Amino acid sequence: MSLPEFSLQGSPFGIDTLLGDPFPADDRFRLFAAHVRPLLVKARPAMEAAYRPGNGRPGIEPVLVLGVSLLQFME
Repeated sequence: MSLPEFSLQGSPFGIDTLLGDPFPADDRFRLFAAHVRPLLVKARPAMEAAYRPGNGRPGIEPVLVLGVSLLQFME
């Protein structure tokens, strides 16, 4: 599985759009987005060894997989 392209560009359904005024500043998802996700993005180069370029279709973004796994564990 090859490593997908990674972009830090936000989407209309991104954290900044979804976490507006209804959520308090100490909301766990807001804290996750502010503190944990940047650490996952920094760790992405270390995860590249698990992917092989040009080997099939792109896999799921490892930052996304790790983030979802951590959020599931928190639940």
